[in-house]
Amino acid sequence: MKIIKNILFAAVIPMLYSCDYGNDNDPFVDEVCGDGEQGITVINEGENNLLFDGNLVNVQYVTGHPDGDYLHIFNTQNAPIMDFYTFGTTTGSLSTLGTNFNAIDGSYFMMNGSTYPVGNTQFYTTVVSTLSGGNQPGDVVTLELLYLSAQDNDAVAASVNMCVIIDEIVSVTDYVYITDGSNLKIVNVTNVLSPSLETAIPAPTSYYVNTANSLAYVGHFDATEPFVSFVNIANPPTATIYGSLAKSATYGRVSDVVEVENYTYISDEYRGFHKFHMASAEYSIVDGHDTMSMVKNGDDLVIIDLASGLHRIDITDPSTPLVTNTTSAPMDVDIASYPYSNGSFHSWTRTDGTYYYVANIIDQKLKKFQQTPAGFQLIDEVIIGGHATALDVSGAYAYVTMKPGPDAPLQTSYDGVKMINLNTMSVMDSKPLNNASGVVVNLNYAYVTDANALYIYDMSGGSLNLVSTFNAGYGNYIAVDN
Repeated sequence: MKIIKNILFAAVIPMLYSCDYGNDNDPFVDEVCGDGEQGITVINEGENNLLFDGNLVNVQYVTGHPDGDYLHIFNTQNAPIMDFYTFGTTTGSLSTLGTNFNAIDGSYFMMNGSTYPVGNTQFYTTVVSTLSGGNQPGDVVTLELLYLSAQDNDAVAASVNMCVIIDEIVSVTDYVYITDGSNLKIVNVTNVLSPSLETAIPAPTSYYVNTANSLAYVGHFDATEPFVSFVNIANPPTATIYGSLAKSATYGRVSDVVEVENYTYISDEYRGFHKFHMASAEYSIVDGHDTMSMVKNGDDLVIIDLASGLHRIDITDPSTPLVTNTTSAPMDVDIASYPYSNGSFHSWTRTDGTYYYVANIIDQKLKKFQQTPAGFQLIDEVIIGGHATALDVSGAYAYVTMKPGPDAPLQTSYDGVKMINLNTMSVMDSKPLNNASGVVVNLNYAYVTDANALYIYDMSGGSLNLVSTFNAGYGNYIAVDN
């Protein structure tokens, strides 16, 4: 392992949580790449020193990705969280930083829930140069990241130098994240025919999970448990909870989570919806009306709130979301929530990029809306015959899990998962389950949870074909890496 020394600037990494890194006697090094010492240096005006514990930082050479091999550099301590990926594994490679990891940009850099570069990228560009590459354990890799002014290419706004040694070669791995009321379970689904439990993190009364920027957001139901826990999933097998927010007069119960650039929006069925900036600990309430679900579509965040059903929020500037007057008709969307002993029913919304879909609780329908200057217009609907517990949309299909509730008026419902053709608004397939609780789609597979297991369906043929059943994967909700 490496000694990792960072010089970080206050504008980039203000600490969310204070912690003791245990290396107080280890001096800071301004330039680690020039003196034979392994490490990472980040330099910018207004610099602020932070020291990583090098024993908790890893470098992996990852094979098996369809776009090529890549390097994964991450730390496993609680905070700050660092996660860096690059396809630039060979000497002379050039790439840029993207807001998510993809082969087009080539590299991705996250610190404490914020991806870089941050701010208005029209004023600068980011170039990642691989000065020396490698592909075997023990190889020294040297990278340079330059934040260049768009007005003056000779002006460097910030620079990052990385000198690291590859620790291990690993194969690309896919995971799903499942809350089951006791734990957050991380399941390896790389081989869909044979899933395996990677780890389980204690999370009492956990009922919701979503992921973004190497973090998992876990919602807890009981009043004595946190409103939300933040989990470092930069390396899923060693994931740990590194912070949480308690329930209070400000924070009630999580109903959905959406990541918008470096901001996290969390809908709250009792307190409206919240805007979080993880790195700077900036928290605020955007809309005080109880909010059931939300989905991002371009510069719009569309929510289901108690005031107006579907409601558009302008997030052109994610730091200053604007509540608009674009809403649906009052009776088109069920705006209520129906809590019970260890969970809550509410309507869900998702989009295919053109239309918005609502899995409506009270009338057991999937509804299709079109946004117009006059608001969200209901243009089609289909009876699904159940009370939705989760909704996902992928391509031309929607996937809904549903089950009966213990109390009136939700005691009569189909229990299982249904696949709906969004062009014809017709049910294509359905599978009965036992307290169906969650569904998420990734590539050609739908991952579904109920009280008994995790079920993996191949839906590439336009129907739900069971591939495998993983009994340890039972749960309340499910997410994939976003």
